[in-house]
Amino acid sequence: MRSLWMKLTIVLLVFGMLFVAPLFAATTATLEAVGTGTVETNCFGTLYGGCTVTSTGSITGTPILTGQFFLRFDTGSPNSLNGYPAGTPTGGTQQGVCLPASFLGTFTSGGDSISFNHAGFVCEEASVGSPYVYHGTFRITGGTGVFAAATGGGSVVGTFTRTPAESFIYLRGSITY
Repeated sequence: MRSLWMKLTIVLLVFGMLFVAPLFAATTATLEAVGTGTVETNCFGTLYGGCTVTSTGSITGTPILTGQFFLRFDTGSPNSLNGYPAGTPTGGTQQGVCLPASFLGTFTSGGDSISFNHAGFVCEEASVGSPYVYHGTFRITGGTGVFAAATGGGSVVGTFTRTPAESFIYLRGSITY
């Protein structure tokens, strides 16, 4: 009799591991998102330590579907010139500054959201007042709904124009949720 109970217990444990455990397993997937939006900043004229850039707009991708994004970064110091300080030796255009930058961002779609921290560098493309680009990495810090226990990370790239105040955002990485 004891042997029968042991066999039944083992069968139930195996059944539980094979059929019930996968229902609670986390999903790991590629995260890829592309967004366009507007920019608000207090970095008038040029980038400098202590200014803030905030971008919001529409985003689409996987596994997040079409929704909204928010990306903000605050610039740090020290600043450095992006290229030859007085233009190229043959008299080309002057280069803008590069600054460290970091803060946070979110995606929201259908009541579910993904939150992330990011850090990188923002650089003016050319002279003072020109468009600027941001290259960094991100780390998922959580979310809501289906993404409540999300983790992961990857790279983030953004381009920003001053007039019109537009942004283009691209994130690529991995997510477990």
